[in-house]
Amino acid sequence: MIKESEVLLQVEGLTVTRLHVCVEQSWVKPAQGDSGFLFDRLDVARLRLICELSEDLAVNDDALPLVLSLIDQKHSLERRLRVLAQAISEQDEAVREKLAARLQDQESE
Repeated sequence: MIKESEVLLQVEGLTVTRLHVCVEQSWVKPAQGDSGFLFDRLDVARLRLICELSEDLAVNDDALPLVLSLIDQKHSLERRLRVLAQAISEQDEAVREKLAARLQDQESE
């Protein structure tokens, strides 16, 4: 777990105020430690993303929840597709061939 002070050093452009807004808005959900918030590596990555969206792409705080939600949905779908691909790869060859044919038919339509 990473302390707030370390996060501020690791995430370029992140201020204490901005960090607290991110927590208050539940854009990141750190654990609460005895001496303050504790962040994991995913929190830090999300904070970097928030700073990039805000500073580099000028996404304002009103639009940020929507953009974050869309990114979260994309990642969730990618995870589900990986699980599905793994499940398909574990099937008999005949089943895999039928699925491949069906997918090819869908692409033709």
